[in-house]
Amino acid sequence: MPVYKNYKKNLSKSNATWFAKSSWVTDLSKADFKRMLGNNEIPEGNLDYSDSINTKGMTYESVDWRNQNGINYVGAVMNQGNCGSCVAFATIATIEAQYSISVKAPWLAATFSPQALFSCGGGACEQGWQLRSAAAYAKKNGIVDNACSPYLSGSTGDDVECKQFCNDQKARTHAINDFTSPTSGFFGSASKVKEALKKGPLMTAMRVYDDFIAYGGGIYKSTSNNMVGGHAVSIVGYNDAGKYWIVRNSWGANWGENGFVRISYDDKSGIGNETYLFDVDADDNTVSIVSPAENDYVAGTANLKLQFLKDANFSVKLKNSKNNTSESINCEKTNETNCVSTLDTTALENGKYELIAESNGIQSVVRGFTVLNAEPKMTISAIGHEVDLSEVLKDRIEFDLKTTSSPVQIQKVEFVVKDMNGVEVTKRVTDVVLPSMKLGFRTNVLKNGDYDFYFRAVINVGGKSFIQESQHYKVKTKNDGGGDTRG
Repeated sequence: MPVYKNYKKNLSKSNATWFAKSSWVTDLSKADFKRMLGNNEIPEGNLDYSDSINTKGMTYESVDWRNQNGINYVGAVMNQGNCGSCVAFATIATIEAQYSISVKAPWLAATFSPQALFSCGGGACEQGWQLRSAAAYAKKNGIVDNACSPYLSGSTGDDVECKQFCNDQKARTHAINDFTSPTSGFFGSASKVKEALKKGPLMTAMRVYDDFIAYGGGIYKSTSNNMVGGHAVSIVGYNDAGKYWIVRNSWGANWGENGFVRISYDDKSGIGNETYLFDVDADDNTVSIVSPAENDYVAGTANLKLQFLKDANFSVKLKNSKNNTSESINCEKTNETNCVSTLDTTALENGKYELIAESNGIQSVVRGFTVLNAEPKMTISAIGHEVDLSEVLKDRIEFDLKTTSSPVQIQKVEFVVKDMNGVEVTKRVTDVVLPSMKLGFRTNVLKNGDYDFYFRAVINVGGKSFIQESQHYKVKTKNDGGGDTRG
């Protein structure tokens, strides 16, 4: 029986306040799941709540940086993939939000690189990292934008060498003023965590029990006694009335509540017992490239939009990532805090580009995007890794995936399973596509029977979808009922 179905049964018996669901994480083997728990200093103890709730007059507090007076300061949920890089992702997620909060500019939407932080700070996919080490490295060395060093380890499962990721990396490094630890010791204070959260999200550690893998929604409180490892996440708020923390995870939007989880105050995970709050510059001349967004694919004419805090003359440069050439782009002001223009990409070579705005030494975070004004040529092939797909399949299977694409990189790969009536029963999406990858799937999330498995390469641009499918495999699955068959 699939693991999430086991938990559905257990949760029903225990009258739990949360429910389980299937996701790409529940498809992982035990070894691969434990590998993602990359906080290699498992936290001890739990928070002290004795002074955390003001019960006089029954007044309760709440903070949610996704909705502070109707404004969202928290970026999109990221996915660490097949690597124990959760510490780097929690660090970057927390710092990105703090930048927007510090300058009171939710549109800032900074996108920094967990890959560069992880690779150069001393993290490793197999061994993970430590929270304090990540915070200290970010303070001492700063962090670079995501376009300078895109995340690769999640698709390959391999470490990436620390190097000069982009030729102007020094100019694109953003400093962190300092960090503090609102809680420390064996029993931290919940009231201190809440006070710190009024300033911004916190990076924190937690102990993970194996039912956490199947969280689908509700207020999580572990029903398991099987602790499997340490994890790093970002707390973005709390709610005294509901007695829970609001937590941003790094397992993609397919997991939990669109990538978030509400964790009960009295959960035994130790969440919040070790926390880090970042202090970043709040420059009053901040500028951001709102459109195109990071990793957009554009064709024809695209909208260029800048937003800034005060009226200033910003210069905008468009850089060709392939040959490092750049040109100036005009952006017409519509008011004191915006400028817009039309970016004509038809005269540009297909490929990757970067946009950066600058005024009086103040630079925006670089935005990376892809131009495609031609029909792409794509190939995608997959074979079973150490498994004969003509045989009856059970448990977890793994595919060796090969892709080619011209003139630009494939945007995403979808793994599709259909029943014999052509009805799609499950789909998994990989957003970072490399020429050679390994992708796994647990067949016991399906009912025993006959299915059609295949992969498809996808590029969406200019309102069009370009799709290339791999060979289809007609397969039969048969798994024993009962128990978690992850290996």
